[in-house]
Formats: sequence, structure tokens, C-alpha cells
Amino acid sequence: MTTQATSPRGRRPLLSFSVEGLPARDELLFKSLVRLLDHRTHQHWAWQVEDADLRVVGDRLPAPPAEASDRPVPLLTIGDTSPSRGPFLRLPLHADALEAMLNRLGAMVIHARELGLAASRERAGRGEEYRLLRWPSVALLDTTMRMKLATLLASRPASLQALQQRSNASAQECADFIVALERAGFVASISPGGAGAGTGFAASRVPESIWPDSQGPSGGEAPDAPATTRQGVQPGLLARIRSRLGLLSSGPRA
Repeated sequence: MTTQATSPRGRRPLLSFSVEGLPARDELLFKSLVRLLDHRTHQHWAWQVEDADLRVVGDRLPAPPAEASDRPVPLLTIGDTSPSRGPFLRLPLHADALEAMLNRLGAMVIHARELGLAASRERAGRGEEYRLLRWPSVALLDTTMRMKLATLLASRPASLQALQQRSNASAQECADFIVALERAGFVASISPGGAGAGTGFAASRVPESIWPDSQGPSGGEAPDAPATTRQGVQPGLLARIRSRLGLLSSGPRA
């Protein structure tokens, strides 16, 4: 039996939804109904602002262009007018109809996630490594373990097996996180020893979400500045973090 990322409340998969284009009253009603139905749905649904597993939109919100969707996410329309295609719930909302819809869409999301995990495992079997392109959004770093995994990937590329060994996370946690990063465009796969295999971020810069005022070792260095400095080699990400925390020795004082 395939296991899934579960919520702290039980053994059900944890999924997320966002809400756009609904009047404030209807948005509040939708979120309240989801909470009331939590003991009946097959998945545990939690609201988040972006990078959600399900987009809930009002019927007056323009549909996103098909070519602009690099991460396919189910779209649930709510309102008075049914769209030409896709899931739809009419206002006023009814609990039984919402429960059935969440269970159906949740099963679709879980199935897509399993396909993504299978693809990641296949690439891992070929020894491919993953390179963090930029620091992930807050919505993807919803657990302490995910923050740890992101920090490890920021240091240097790693395969799923290496990431699991360094973090002491489960294989499922690592695979789930890599899939989420891939869907959102925060990570890229590379061949072992290939170009860029020895570095973390593309520009080797500390993510602004960690240090908002970081601008490189000299305080004003441009992103495309040469990798070498007066000391020889540009400090790595972890070295700069330790420096900020005062963990690097400054040598004997006079």
C-alpha cells in the first residue's frame, strides 16, 4: 500500500486549497464548511494563500490561459454560472455536495502525486541529483523537516538517497518535497557530476527570505559578479550564514 504525507490529526493525506474571486461572505462560508466536514472527507484540507493543491475560484474570475499553467492544479468554480468545463458548485453551498466534490478532487490530486513520486523514484534510480534554483515559497516550507531539506539543497545538489541520509527524513518525505518543488519550479534535476553539480543556488547567493539585507560578501556585489574575491574563493552559503550568526572564529585578537 502506498503511503502519503499525512496530517497530524490522523492518517489521512494532507492537501491544501486556495480561494480567489469569491465575495468575502461566500469565502468565509466555504472555509467554514470545509472545517465542519473535516471528519467526513477522505483527506484533511487546509487553506493556504498560494501553491495550493486545489484552486477554488468565483465564477466571475477569468480562467487562467492553458499555456500559462506550468503546474496543473484542479480548478473548482463556485457561483451561479457553470463554466464551459471543469468542476462546479452552485451557490448557496450544500454540505453533502461539497463533501463529495472534495473527495473526488482529493483523489485526483493524490493520484497525480503518486505519478510524480514514481517519476522521481525512477530518476533517483538513475542517480540524478536535484539543484535548488531559488529559495522556496513559505507555503512549501510548512514543516521543520521541509525547512531542513531546503537548507541542505541550498548548500549543494543532492540525490533523493543523499538527501534522506543527510536529513534523517523518510524516503517519502524527501520524495514528496522534491515533487512539490518541481511542480512550483524551485528545483531542477541534473546528472551526477554534470554542470553546476558542485554548487547550490545558481548565483550562490543567500536567499533573501533568510537574510533580507544580504547583498553578497562585500555588501554591494551584483548577482553576476565574479566568483572570486580578495580571499580567493567566494564564501559558500553556509559559511555566510555562520558568519551572520557569529559562528566563524575571527582569529586571535591583539
